[in-house]
Amino acid sequence: MATSLCTSWRSTSLFAGLCLLCLARADWPACQEQNTVMRNAGRALFTNLQGFGATVGCFQDDCQNTDKFVASSIESCTKVCQSLPECEFWTWGQEEGEQKCWFRLGDDGREAGEGWISGGRSCYPPGQKAVVMGNNNCWVEGFNYDTCCDPKFGPSGNSQCWDGNFNYDRCCFPTDEL
Repeated sequence: MATSLCTSWRSTSLFAGLCLLCLARADWPACQEQNTVMRNAGRALFTNLQGFGATVGCFQDDCQNTDKFVASSIESCTKVCQSLPECEFWTWGQEEGEQKCWFRLGDDGREAGEGWISGGRSCYPPGQKAVVMGNNNCWVEGFNYDTCCDPKFGPSGNSQCWDGNFNYDRCCFPTDEL
């Protein structure tokens, strides 16, 4: 019922925001809002995405302070949004010939956009879980991404975290690709 109501409301701007919230509670993939993009007015979420595996397509080529990245699939987009406490909405679409994902703090900048797909934080495939930043196998005995890999420690991370077994390249990047 909720999904059919939302479908009929999509054409009216007054109910557009309510529609997305309505769809976000529906099952995957019904929660996706087709042909909708959230622009910067949706309050871009700039954060460190490198620890989730983002390496290209970031804002000004800086994946440590960005609201977007090249995503191989829509599920990469939903997984990272689910993992970011501040992420309220995601958008997946093509920019400069590459599929990318954007994160938003709100849906203020919602627009029609052919080929774009957007969703709320709770719009993700069944069984998908939030992920930790970096390589989860490295985070033992009080070590974690923030204490070892935070950009404030420089390009090689916190030197106190590394030994013969653990190093920046092994620990500060996830084992799975986005």
